[in-house]
Amino acid sequence: MKNNMSKQILTLLVLLFSVSTVSAQTIKDIIINEVLVNNTDSYENEYGERVGWIELKNSGYSNVNIAGCFLRVVKSNGEVISYKVPTNDSRTVIKPQGYVVFFADGTDSRGTFYTNFTLDNTKEISLFGASGRGDAASTIKYGDRELHENISLGYMTTEQGGDTMLKELPATTPGASNETVALKPRSDVFAERDPYGIAMAITAMGIVFMALLVLFLVFKQLGIILVSIVKKKEAVKSPASASTAKVSTIEMMKNEINGEVLAAIAIAIKQNEDDRHDVESEIVTINRTARAYSPWSSKIYGVGNTPKTK
Repeated sequence: MKNNMSKQILTLLVLLFSVSTVSAQTIKDIIINEVLVNNTDSYENEYGERVGWIELKNSGYSNVNIAGCFLRVVKSNGEVISYKVPTNDSRTVIKPQGYVVFFADGTDSRGTFYTNFTLDNTKEISLFGASGRGDAASTIKYGDRELHENISLGYMTTEQGGDTMLKELPATTPGASNETVALKPRSDVFAERDPYGIAMAITAMGIVFMALLVLFLVFKQLGIILVSIVKKKEAVKSPASASTAKVSTIEMMKNEINGEVLAAIAIAIKQNEDDRHDVESEIVTINRTARAYSPWSSKIYGVGNTPKTK
């Protein structure tokens, strides 16, 4: 019995901790998205009245219950008035990217979305968590700014940096997105500012030049590193090997080449030269011919004979 009770208590504590953790984390997703202070010809409440209103938006991607949270205004004279959101209304659960609107009519008996304060002579609106203490989850400060009738203040995305900023909206959008006008693509904005493409050409050339310069510096540095590595390797290997080879050669010549070796080399060279020619006996033999008559030795053909005349 005791074990079951202790388990139930532990489970209850875990659930309470989980609920409080989720509430603390998700309340930060709620922002005051739009405020209309001077409402004379704009959005009407359920009673057909035109009063100031406050729009909350869930900027997260999970349901957020704002029951028990506080809406707080600061008057121009410094007075602070808070309104606690009732905890018994299922409509206080805001869906992801959803909206709710609170009417600031100064009464707290008309329902959940009617506050006990008005927005007249106010300079700041804040949303706090269920504790009502600490930092506000969201705040809109408009101070002593002149607020025009039927023109609301809200957060819109800027064309330059894509950031959101508080500004006067071109149209009131209670319960809907403030982005009523489609933003121009950045390419179109750039084309309008540079119709002849001069800035584009300079930018492109600059990028190409910088890329080539970076590649040149990288390869140059890489070449220097490789050359230094090769020189270091040669400096380590070549002096020792060259000096060792030179010393070993000189020592070998001193130790092995002597007179007997030189004589043997000279004899071998002389013998090699002699072997290149035929050896002759230097004896000449003359033999007589067996012929009795030879036209070469006949006197009748001699040039000393007197030629015949006719």
